[in-house]
Formats: sequence, C-alpha cells, structure tokens
Amino acid sequence: MSTSASSASGERDFILALDAGGTMTDAILVKPDGTFTVGKSISRREQPELSYRESVADAAQMLGLDSNDVHRRCAADIYTGTGMLNSVLTGEGRKGGLLVTRGFEDISLMEGGLTYLGQSQAEGLHQQLHRHTRPLVEPRNVLGVSERMGGGCYQGNVHLPAGHTLIPVNEAQVRRHVETLLDRGCEVIGILFLYSFVDARHEHQARDIAQQVVAARGLDVPVVCSADVAPVAKENNRLKSLLFQCFAAEQVRESLLGVEREAHGLGFSGRLLTLLSYGGAVNMEYPRLYETMISGPIGGLIGAQFVAGELGLDNVVTADMGGTSFDVGLIVEGRIGIAKSADIAGHRLALPMVELDSAGNGAGSVVWVDEYKRLHVGPESAGAKVGICHEYDRLTVTDINVALGYVDPDYFLGGHIKLDRERALAALKEAVADPLGLDVYEAGAGVLGIINAEMNDLLRTMVAAKGYDTHDFTLLYYGGAGPVHMYGFAEGIPFKDVITLPWAAGFSAFGAACAEYMHRYDRGLRVLIPHGASDAEMAATAEEIDAAWRELEAEARAEMQAEGIDPERIRFRYGVSARYIGQIESFDTALPTGEMRGADDIRAMIDAFETMYSKVYPEGAKFSGAGYSLTEVNLEAIAPKPQPVLARHELAGEEPAPDAFVGTREVFHKDRWLPFTVYEMAELKPGNVVHGPAIIRDPMTTVVIPPGHEMALDALRILHYRAAPATQ
Repeated sequence: MSTSASSASGERDFILALDAGGTMTDAILVKPDGTFTVGKSISRREQPELSYRESVADAAQMLGLDSNDVHRRCAADIYTGTGMLNSVLTGEGRKGGLLVTRGFEDISLMEGGLTYLGQSQAEGLHQQLHRHTRPLVEPRNVLGVSERMGGGCYQGNVHLPAGHTLIPVNEAQVRRHVETLLDRGCEVIGILFLYSFVDARHEHQARDIAQQVVAARGLDVPVVCSADVAPVAKENNRLKSLLFQCFAAEQVRESLLGVEREAHGLGFSGRLLTLLSYGGAVNMEYPRLYETMISGPIGGLIGAQFVAGELGLDNVVTADMGGTSFDVGLIVEGRIGIAKSADIAGHRLALPMVELDSAGNGAGSVVWVDEYKRLHVGPESAGAKVGICHEYDRLTVTDINVALGYVDPDYFLGGHIKLDRERALAALKEAVADPLGLDVYEAGAGVLGIINAEMNDLLRTMVAAKGYDTHDFTLLYYGGAGPVHMYGFAEGIPFKDVITLPWAAGFSAFGAACAEYMHRYDRGLRVLIPHGASDAEMAATAEEIDAAWRELEAEARAEMQAEGIDPERIRFRYGVSARYIGQIESFDTALPTGEMRGADDIRAMIDAFETMYSKVYPEGAKFSGAGYSLTEVNLEAIAPKPQPVLARHELAGEEPAPDAFVGTREVFHKDRWLPFTVYEMAELKPGNVVHGPAIIRDPMTTVVIPPGHEMALDALRILHYRAAPATQ
C-alpha cells in the first residue's frame, strides 16, 4: 500500500519507539513492511517532550512525512529513557517519609550490608573502602510502628502459620507518625512492615489510617505500601523498591505524561508505553513504575529475542557495544534470563531484571597510560563529544579507530559530523605511544587488541559460567560500536553463527518496538513440600498456589482494563520461585499452564523445577530428599500489541552491484597496513557476499570484515559473518 493511500484510509500502521539516553534521543519509525527509519535529537533533560518531537520529526522526514502524519498513523508509541535513574543518581527526587515495623528504624542506614555494590573488585575486597549510597530518605523520617505479622518458618506446622497476627497495628502510633512526617514537609509516605509479603493486611490498615490523616489536612500526599510495590521476601530489597517508587517513579511519571501529551498534540490517539526492566511494555499509569528504571539494554535483548524467533534460533548470546560499555546477555531456549534482584546505582532492589554482564569498554571510553606505564580504558566516557577528534579533550577508543582507518572521519553520522584524524593521531602518540616507547600505529593496534581481548573473555565467560557450549549459540552483536569491534571480540570463539543487522546502531530502540504489552505480578509465599508428602498435603499446597494465581489474574485484569485493555484479550504465563529446603536462593521455574488442582499438578511442578535446576547445575547437585520450599508465585499478563515485521526479499547474486562500491581505504589492521574495500550498506542486496578485507559503511555505524572472512546478507538483510572458503 502506498503512503498516501494508507493515510487516506486512516489506517494506523506505523510503530514508533524512542530511547532517550543521557546524550541523544533516538527514534525508530517502523513502517508497515517492517523496514524503518532512524531519527535523532539532543536529549534535553528539562524538556523531554521537545527532544521527543525533534527526533520523531527527523525520522519522519526520511519518508517525506511530517510528525503529525506519523502520529496520526501510529499504532504503538514506546518511549524509554534514563529520567528515573538520573533522579536517583542526582538525588533530585521527592522528599519521603517511611513507616516501618518497630525495631527496624535503621533499615535505610544498614542497607543489608551491601555497601560494596557498584564498586570495583579491588575496592570491594577492602571493607574500609565500602561506602553507603546517597540516601533516598532522611533517617529521621523513618519511624517505627508496633505491629508484627507471623512469617512462618521451616518447621512447617510445628509453629504458628504464616499470616498469623502476633501484634496488632498500633493505630495511634500510625496517626502520630503521619502527622509528624507531614509537619516535616514529606511529599510521599511509604509503609514497609516485616512480613507484609506474606499478608498485606497490616500495611493496608496503616495506609488507610495515613490517607485519612492526609485527607483531613487537605493535602495531596501519596501513601505507598511495599506489599503493593514488591510483595516478596528480603526486606532490604523490598525497601529499596519502595523507596525508588516513592523517591523517583511518581516524579518521573509526571514527565512521561508530559511526553504523552506532546504525542497526543501531534495526533497520536493511543497511550504512550514504556519498557519494563524484565521485558514487556506498559503505559504511564502502571502502578509499579519503578520497574521501568533500566530500559536501553533491555530493549536490545527483547529485539534479539524477536530476531531469534524470526530465524528459528533457540540460543543466542548478545553483544551490545555502545559509547560507555559492552553488555552481554543470553537467550536460552528462546527465553531471556531473568535475575530475581537488580543492582542499580548502588542499591539492590526486589526487581526482576534481564540478566546482563558488562565491561567498561565503549567507543567513548577514555584511554590513558599512568605513571607506572599501565594502560587504562575508562571508566570515563566522552559521550556525545566522541573524542579528541571531535569535541572531547582526551583520547578515546573512537579516536584510535579513526587514527587507524577503521572509521571514516568524513562519514561520521553520514558526514553530518567531521572528525579530525590528525588530532586523534597526535593524541594517540602523546597519551599512549610515547609513554610506552612504541610506534603510534602499533600502539593503537595494541590498545584495540587489549580491548577486544577483554570483551572476548567476557563473552566466553558469560556462556561457560552457565554451563553452556558456544557451539550451540548464535552471536548477535549490535550497538554503534559493536560492528566496528566484532572482528576482535568474536575471534577464536566457535559460535554456531555470528550475525548483525543493518540497523545495529539503533537496535535497542528497535527492541522496544518488539516488546509485548505485559505486566508481571509476584506474590511471596511460605509453602513447604516435605520429602514424602502425602497426596492430601500436596493437594492443600496446590489449593494455596491456585488461589494465589487466581488473585493475581484478577489484579491483572483490573489493572489492564483500567489501562484500556480488553480483559478478554489477555493471556497469562505462569511460574513459581522455589528451592530445596535449606537453600538460600530460589530459582524461577516457568510452568506450561496455570492449572493447580491436586497432587498430580504439584508433582508436575516439582518435575519442572528439577528439570530447570539440572540445566543450571550438574545432575548430581539435585537434592530431592531435602524437600521443596516455594517462596513466590508469579504471573505474566500479556495483551496484543502491534509488532514490527522483518521483510523478506528476493535474493540477488553474490556480487554486490557497482552502486554499492564506494572505494578503498588503507587500514592499519593488527600489525600492518592493508587496503580495505568500502561498500555502502544501503546499496547491498540480499544474497550479496562481501569479502574481506572490507568495510561496510553506514551513517550510524561501520562494519569491519578482516582478511580471511566474509559477510553474507540473507533474505531478511541480516548479515552473517563467517570464515571465507579456502581458495583451491
């Protein structure tokens, strides 16, 4: 269908996805055929709606459209960013107060002893170097309330059951403390009682009293319960989730709603969505908005899962190299690994998050040699200033790539930014070559070799540490710098395949467009299944699990209906978190159905847990004789949402068309100068094979193909990297 015809028919067939980073706001505009354009704008922290408008307009003009045309035809609009994380890092959030179980008034100071989070390994080994994070609540505004709900124990029925009231809520204390917090100017009040994840009655009772006091004073102060934010065990992690919601999430919600109003003003008629830390998209009314804290790397993994589904790949390892870091993630049997807790800005939250491992190697990372002639890369990064070849005052990894010829200084961002190669060379000589007594080009190649080797080690470790074999995995690499360095960080690792896409630089934003509309719900439990439990005992356990799932389903339907989703169109995925009795950590186990009616269903759940456990640990590590402890049930509620489509094309011949040829460029590769043939990405056709040494240039990135290798484009225009056949 032509653009004009579709517009005239009023069809909503575009998908917008934006990633508002600390420097640039990227917009991906996906067309009905699955192809897309990319737009960019400077990120303005105080005016995110302006950056939104400019980046969408930049993407739209590639199609000869304006922003209003795009928004009127937009079926889905997803916006991710770093606003919430910035609030936590800068301390510019809401002033909060906290009611806790009496005796736990110092919980915000103790932080579970996790004062090493975010530190280097060397710092973490020395306790005197540990430091507390910036507090999210003033210690004097943490006030204790007499109450105690029983939490159950490993002795099962020998002691009082979980959810038994031991000490009722002291209502007079609640009223008095709320009055005190309001007098001190608190803008939001959180409530965290010790065993609220087992039974939320005490927290909700205190919330109702607090809301009465707030209303009587004519104020608009939210009251947030930990049981409504993160109803799971480990009170320190639950506290951090509650504080993130109180301190940052509600404030950022107002900013995101401002972006949504901007989109509506431009003609969009739906709800603006954002991305959860464990995958899935929600709108801005989502009650646990703190779960959207981290979104950029998450988008990349979701996009990788989407591409894996299109190609029929079960196992994928992702490599995302941007300006500040190198992030590695795994997709196993089509599923993204989820960590039960997330470490963010020195805080550990009760927040499921996709599992990623990172190294501080990015294109903008600063490179320097200290007085002891030790080479350092990062952690400082030039960000949008690129390097000394552009607007930064120190040598970066990009400077070295420019100096050695990998990156064309006249074609950065398609030529919109000109880089100074001579300045990069001079800086490389001064900062690295001269201190180490090396030739400038050998020094540059040596630095790249070290950086690539560190990333190579991270890739190997990420797969091997989980007990997997790289032969079973496809490497998918992306990010602005991923295609530049892939030849080095993938070298010598026997992957099943190595692939990237023409839109590698904007792949995380593309992944946001691929996300499902999904809410996740977790409910803490204290349920024991002893070894040799009778059918009657297992049936009682099944009844408890079934009741929890039905409650979560009702909560999901109510929340998503309030967000405009038809409850009849919602489907569910079910899981539990379990461990052997006596273990410390629990393990998520996905279940094929939400049927939990009797002893046979419990046995099927145990089989699923042990199957999952044997994939993580050796078969001999299983300990069925200990019995099982269920600590959580979880539920994912998914609603239909427009998805991009990868267009399939007719295959052309292996030889690229003459229009794809740009020229040749001398590159200092490893230890010598070599002529690299340069091709234009947009002119390469499905079926083409590019033989190294070669470079495929694109306005957003550079693909390096070393000697002895080649890059083949398949029918989806996915690029496959492989060793070139030996010449006869």
